Amino acid sequence: MRTLLRQVGVLWLLFMAALPLQAGEVRLSPAPSFNLARALEYLEDPDGRLGLEDVLQPRHQERFRRVAPFGPGANFGFSRSAYWLKVTLEAPQGVPTRWLLEVAYPPLDHVEVFAPAAPSGWSRQVGGDALPFAGRAISHRNHVFPVELAPGGKTTLYLRLQSNSTLSAPVHLWQPAALWEQDQFAYTALSLYFGLMLGLMFYNLLLFASVREIGYLLYAAFVATMGLAQAALNGFGPQFLWPQWTAFNTVSVAAGLTMTAIFGLMFARNFLASAARTPRLDKLLLAQMAGWGVALVAALLVHYHVAAYMIAGLAVLSAVTLATIGYTSIRRGHPGARWFFTAWTLLLLGVVTLSLHNMGVLPSNALTANSLLIGSALEMVLLSFALGDRINVARRFKEQAQARIAAEQAMVEALSQSQARLRATMSEREAILNNAVVGIVLSINRRHEWVNEKFAQMLGYPPRVLIGQSSMYIHADEASWLRFGEEARAALIATNGYTCERQLKRRDGGLFWVEMGGSCVRPHDPDSGVIWTFLDITGRKKSEAEIREALDQQRALNELRTRFVAMTSHEFRTPLAAILSAEEVLRHYGDRLPQAERMETLDSIAAGVQRMSRMMDRVLLLGRADAGMLDFVPGQVDLPALCRQVVEEARAQHPGSRCQVVARWGPGVGKGLFDEKLLRHIFGNLLSNAVKYSPGGGDVGFHVRREPGEMVFEVVDHGIGIPPDEVPHLFGSFHRASNVGQIQGTGLGLAIVKNAVEMHGGRIEVASQMGKGSRFTVRLPFQVETVAA
Repeated sequence: MRTLLRQVGVLWLLFMAALPLQAGEVRLSPAPSFNLARALEYLEDPDGRLGLEDVLQPRHQERFRRVAPFGPGANFGFSRSAYWLKVTLEAPQGVPTRWLLEVAYPPLDHVEVFAPAAPSGWSRQVGGDALPFAGRAISHRNHVFPVELAPGGKTTLYLRLQSNSTLSAPVHLWQPAALWEQDQFAYTALSLYFGLMLGLMFYNLLLFASVREIGYLLYAAFVATMGLAQAALNGFGPQFLWPQWTAFNTVSVAAGLTMTAIFGLMFARNFLASAARTPRLDKLLLAQMAGWGVALVAALLVHYHVAAYMIAGLAVLSAVTLATIGYTSIRRGHPGARWFFTAWTLLLLGVVTLSLHNMGVLPSNALTANSLLIGSALEMVLLSFALGDRINVARRFKEQAQARIAAEQAMVEALSQSQARLRATMSEREAILNNAVVGIVLSINRRHEWVNEKFAQMLGYPPRVLIGQSSMYIHADEASWLRFGEEARAALIATNGYTCERQLKRRDGGLFWVEMGGSCVRPHDPDSGVIWTFLDITGRKKSEAEIREALDQQRALNELRTRFVAMTSHEFRTPLAAILSAEEVLRHYGDRLPQAERMETLDSIAAGVQRMSRMMDRVLLLGRADAGMLDFVPGQVDLPALCRQVVEEARAQHPGSRCQVVARWGPGVGKGLFDEKLLRHIFGNLLSNAVKYSPGGGDVGFHVRREPGEMVFEVVDHGIGIPPDEVPHLFGSFHRASNVGQIQGTGLGLAIVKNAVEMHGGRIEVASQMGKGSRFTVRLPFQVETVAA
């Protein structure tokens, strides 16, 4: 009883001490404590650069303002400024001179206390959670500093506060014995709170281990993170849990509150089954969880103020949302919803009170500073009641279910004989279906409820493995499975049937073709079940593909024959006409022609014959290449000499051309292993085309260079160019570009070039612009012939 009376007396003194004092001088008495919050004067230092010497200057003394007698008092909210506080204490004779100055807001980062020191100096004490706990003047969860007052005189104290968190200054002056007595009560209350937290956490962890219900694990995580946040807020964390981790003090409050919110929302979604019952509000909960996740990242990586404002807004929004969902769940009769609604409403009151306190709207006192602690304690207890209520409801449901099972067991036994007869009938039918030549499947909600032996053989699985499986595994990929489902469902609803041909996937990953047909168990209702039949048509598809390939080959051969006939009829007609004309001249006027004209006429006949001979040689060469009968005989080839020869041949082949054919080769271009005959076909055709399709003249370059492992040949002209859409067909037999006009050609040269390049194991590339010219690049593997020792 004596202890109880002492604690009541302490509370009364605390209440009296909490009454506001007038700003200015405070005359002390033998009372055990004084609330100095309303007696303070303050000076804002936006840059945080003022020192005590600056503050003592008259121009700064004039800037000190009194703390308002009403409103938040010495609570400056979120501020990046430093604040100087001043109070003058008068200690009459007979009043103790040794006191303890308490700043009762643990999250403050930097606290400095300046007091006069003999003979004319100032003493400085430093505190705050930015310093290791062991460096505090007095081991206490709050910031407590011993001060010595002048007996019978006045003592002016200065405090400098700066913090990333809420800048609140609930300042009290205590006689040492009174503070220790008050601490017994405060630490006892906090110990009970954290004991409650630990008890709830371990109790729900045991429930989770027993029943494997994720809701209990989420609730335990919610309790643990709430305990972390409260330990950071009331100073237990820096004092007992992480006294050396000063960097964690800066983010512990914000990190703890954000994680508490995330686990709280996860628990609420699980407890109320919001995804199924209130899907719109559930999406809002998911969005808020994402917002809390961003706030957690901001707390860890960005400035504290950003996270603090996000927490203040999200906390109110989340609590209001959860209270709304709780009220909705009460109306829908969800088990435990009343306890849930009451719990989150109380937490909402605590969150709103603490948010208003942190933003400097409400004064800092034992109620406002610990509003979240009080609200969370009540919320934890009520949520445990909610879980218990849900357990009781589940137990009642279980008992009712057991009663129904007992009542239905008699009916089951009565039906067992008819089931046995039905099973025998089904066995006969199943034997018939298993011997069918097509695969048969009963599918409900796209899962195999029954399959026959033929279907299992098609896929390479035992039948028992397939039953109960989703049908996705038999399709080539998930996308095709989804498309098939949409198409088949629409057809089954509209026509009660669906037939298609598609590829399915065997157990070994191989694909095979089937003809599928499906019909609904109940007409036009695919949800009632669908009976599918599968006929393996892989052989038929293969035959169809072979027929299509043969048709394509025949079509290509016909097209080639047509082009060949068109080419030969045109290309043979021109030299034959020249030969016939020359023959008539010789026949009728041969004896009267001068010797020179007679020789010129004979030369034109020889030129026509040579032209037809070259064309036939090209046709025969291309035919041998297509038949794989083209010889590849590599030997030592002197590339510079060969280049000079093919250039001279190109000039001689087109004596009337205005083109300048120039050959250049770089260092390292010498002898190598090539088939000289094929090289002549390659470069002779490329140079001839370059000159022939450059009717306006210009330079034709033949460049040779050596690169690692290969020899590169380039033929460049400035002629008519090649239409871009015709480049892919350029190397086809008898193909000629559409812009060649009256320029003669057979369409065989580039086909021969491509075959000759491929015989060397090389490749050819084309770059062309209409009206600007073309560049043909040939890359051939290069090696020098080695002589055996």
